[in-house]
Amino acid sequence: MITANRLEVRAGARLLMENVSFRIATGDRIGLVGRNGAGKTTLTKILAGEGAPASGTVTNSGTLGYLPQDPRTGDPEVLARDRILSARGLDTAVARLRKAEEQMGSSDPAIHELGMKGYEKADAAFHAAGGYSAEAEA
Repeated sequence: MITANRLEVRAGARLLMENVSFRIATGDRIGLVGRNGAGKTTLTKILAGEGAPASGTVTNSGTLGYLPQDPRTGDPEVLARDRILSARGLDTAVARLRKAEEQMGSSDPAIHELGMKGYEKADAAFHAAGGYSAEAEA
């Protein structure tokens, strides 16, 4: 759930939104519409934690993925596939897979074995969460 309370949203000195409050419950589907320059992208960035309101608060009780409307913005090293996996909550599973792969490359037999077991568990979790389907869709 996302809750916004008395937000004031600005672009520089320009006031875009004032005293905005709302709640988006788990499972809700919403649309954010408005004219160009109204602050839709700025508000979305604030909700995603990639910006801050001039005043007011945003609370989020879960994970939130954000895919910028302009893929040239943000970190150019982040691939669309990575953004899709993150939006589906699979980025943690990918991080576990990468860590296990690193451990598997260790010359220390104990660390190598730890990596093998970790990879097996991480791969099963990634598969169960639909990770390979998400990668194929990306």
